[in-house]
Amino acid sequence: MRDDTPIGTNTIDVERNGPQTSVQIVTHVAVGVAFFTLYKFDQTETEQWTNGRLLAMNAVTDDNGVVHRTNANSRDGSLVVEGDGPVQKMEPTIVPASLWNPAVLTQSVAFNPEDGKIVPVSVVDRGEDNLTIAGRAEHAHHYVIKTSFLQDVWYDDGHRLVKMELKGADGSVIRYQLI
Repeated sequence: MRDDTPIGTNTIDVERNGPQTSVQIVTHVAVGVAFFTLYKFDQTETEQWTNGRLLAMNAVTDDNGVVHRTNANSRDGSLVVEGDGPVQKMEPTIVPASLWNPAVLTQSVAFNPEDGKIVPVSVVDRGEDNLTIAGRAEHAHHYVIKTSFLQDVWYDDGHRLVKMELKGADGSVIRYQLI
């Protein structure tokens, strides 16, 4: 939603099988006026995890016509990330700044799935909130995450992302909410 007007979808599919977790995230956003698209963002990302550690991540992003490809793979005790810049060897405990995973709340740095670049992470705990999600009252924990920009996020008692808000470059409020 952009200022309460639908502008796209964000689907997060998480499958768990014992210690293995597979995640697919697909985002389609288009902001327009009449028949003209002013801004478009499309991203497909897959992540493979074992015992809470990232094994592999692949993302393709079209940010308004600029295409980015990022790949991360666990190799020789490091996480090797290839994105827009040079190939980087990172600590094996680093995580992508994918908000589906509340592990990002415990990080001081993460890598951006869009371009593979390291971003600092700081988190402010805003406490408990009551939200309406899919027409039901839900209890959630509110955090503000600052990476390259501020994002308000809410996780339910099962640590599932249920809402995210950020300010657009034009001051509009962009909101993702579980439906």
